[in-house]
Amino acid sequence: MMKRTVALGTSTIFLLGLLSVPAEAANRAGGPCKRTNAKAKIAGFDYICQKNPTVKRAKLTWLIKECVDSNNQYLAGKRAYAKKLQEREDLLAQFAEVERDPNLTAADKEQLAKDKQALTDSFDKLARTSKDMYELALNVRELACTSGI
Repeated sequence: MMKRTVALGTSTIFLLGLLSVPAEAANRAGGPCKRTNAKAKIAGFDYICQKNPTVKRAKLTWLIKECVDSNNQYLAGKRAYAKKLQEREDLLAQFAEVERDPNLTAADKEQLAKDKQALTDSFDKLARTSKDMYELALNVRELACTSGI
């Protein structure tokens, strides 16, 4: 009877110990998770529970933090590029309005054309830089969000 009681007590303690294993112990990179934006440290790296932005119909998985960061940089860069293109269009509309002024002299028109060219060149360089940056962020995102790396 004593052996049975000791065995039952030992088994109970063992089973309770198994049930109390923290949920993070089961986490693995790229594995499923339950709560959006939950954070975990897996193999010494920071992970976030989110849908992988590079996968269609993605489910919640543990993504390395760099994947989420590079996706945010990509989206911000894409918005900045679109904004630069819109600003350029607005600038050209302003120049068109000024160019319609009948009181402009030939010298004014010449100076206006030079200024317009200089400003559009600057906007084009800024837009190309914005595009290059968001494309770079896209490449980083593709690498960071690929499982198994």
